[in-house]
Amino acid sequence: MNISETQAGSITIVAITGTLDASTTKELLKSPAISNPAQSVVMDLEHLDFLDSSGLGALIGTLRKKRERSAETLISCMNDRVRRVFEITNAHRIFHIFDDTAAAVDYATQLTARI
Repeated sequence: MNISETQAGSITIVAITGTLDASTTKELLKSPAISNPAQSVVMDLEHLDFLDSSGLGALIGTLRKKRERSAETLISCMNDRVRRVFEITNAHRIFHIFDDTAAAVDYATQLTARI
């Protein structure tokens, strides 16, 4: 798995490439933007090849920790394989999901401006 972080104003875009599973979730959780509960992030999953229950659990855990601190975790650019995991588990109901990263960043910026 490869993780890259880029700033878009006050929002960090975290792009994940490869596999997010039991063997890689610790690496994701150690990344600076994810480990900072007060930092809102957009998770760009366009190049995520595989997501298992451990990976999904890490994303949900991140969402909960950030919401406790009035920050957000938004999802953008899911491919069909990853979208299927979200739909089967009903995780799509708890995340803000966007087809476009720029739209996700705009929405996250609006959300954080209200706080």
